[in-house]
Amino acid sequence: MTAMGIGKNCRGVLFSGLLALTLCACQESEQSAEAAADTNEFTPVVASVLAAPVPVRGSDGRYHFVYELMISNSNNFEWELQSVEVFAGGESETLLHRIAAESVAANTQLLGTRAQVDSLKPAQSALVFIQFAVDSEEAIPERLVHRLAVTVPGGLPEKITDLLQLPAGQAHLVETVAPVAVDRRMVVALAPPLEGAGWIAANGCCDSITHVRSDLPVNGQLHISQRFAIDWLKVNEERRLYVGDPQDLNSWFGYGNKVLAVADGLVVTVVDKFSNQKPFVLPAETGAITLEEIDGNHVIIALGNGQYAFYAHLQPGSIRVKQGETVKTGQLLGLLGNTGNTGAPHLHFHIMQGGSSLGSNGLPYVFRAFTLMGKTSEHAFFDVGLEDNTPLIGDRSGLIEGNPVELLPVSNVGERRNELPLNLTVVEFPEKPE
Repeated sequence: MTAMGIGKNCRGVLFSGLLALTLCACQESEQSAEAAADTNEFTPVVASVLAAPVPVRGSDGRYHFVYELMISNSNNFEWELQSVEVFAGGESETLLHRIAAESVAANTQLLGTRAQVDSLKPAQSALVFIQFAVDSEEAIPERLVHRLAVTVPGGLPEKITDLLQLPAGQAHLVETVAPVAVDRRMVVALAPPLEGAGWIAANGCCDSITHVRSDLPVNGQLHISQRFAIDWLKVNEERRLYVGDPQDLNSWFGYGNKVLAVADGLVVTVVDKFSNQKPFVLPAETGAITLEEIDGNHVIIALGNGQYAFYAHLQPGSIRVKQGETVKTGQLLGLLGNTGNTGAPHLHFHIMQGGSSLGSNGLPYVFRAFTLMGKTSEHAFFDVGLEDNTPLIGDRSGLIEGNPVELLPVSNVGERRNELPLNLTVVEFPEKPE
């Protein structure tokens, strides 16, 4: 849900007869603008974009697209998805991204589950998670259009090939679906929510699945409020997450750090009534948590322009602001804790298009300034730094020490401006916000 999961499992209609066949008549609308108004295209797998993509500049200097296709099987054959292609809309139709057959299941999730699928049975729906980047702002297209290659397992049945007068031997249909205008809104530039060095952007944009695939039916609609969420955990100079008994939250270097306002705004929600969780136990995996408890102690700040900053898992009794209070950039909001659906002390942070932490559209954001120190890997962070809880005895102190997290080099270390730290990057935030 809203928290970082600790453990290996975290990595979280042709109808019955020809007479009943209904061909899809294209209309003069946003969703059919790419097709001629006087044609009929049979599209057994229908698709739409869950939320128009908002490109964001990442800490690699590229502009990232993160969004989802909702696809549904609209007839009574099982349809297999063989590929998904994303093109820049317009005359050039430049291919921007392709999910090939062998990668379809890894990027497609049956609606309401985490089950990976590459085919849809009748009336089933799924989300295809699309992530790609372009090299420059000039390369961002105005529109996107999607092409799906679909077939019936074992090949297209004769009733379809005959009806549609397909060439002999054609094995699949190609659908043009879900045209969408790219949302070119100004991405909000923020001061940091934390200060100092050694902050790891866990479960972040754009290749982690923990947050970006957290689709939830809330308030009557399907939302991914955590699309660009980051779980911030802190390591010390030796890149250890804790020194001392890890069951003692004070042994963790992130615990108790100041959590700061990323911009001027109005506090619209304050919850400070939950106790800390035990490290290494994710409550949602054991069923020991309710929907109300998932965020733990948290604060939501309205930033204006329909954007809200969300801070989760704060330390009990630490929140320094009240609902209705106006805050200034850099103001102390509370302390980093381990409340809610969390297995290790961290700050969950994201920006959303609404005041509901789970029932809002997740939006990208950038930080005005930070220093990129390098990055770590899934294995080094989760399997070694967190999952492997076999203590090591420090030569100097005799204390239990967490295993050091590997720091890998990146080509653009140093000061970065107006960028979003990408997944598993390690950053240093300035002591005073700009």
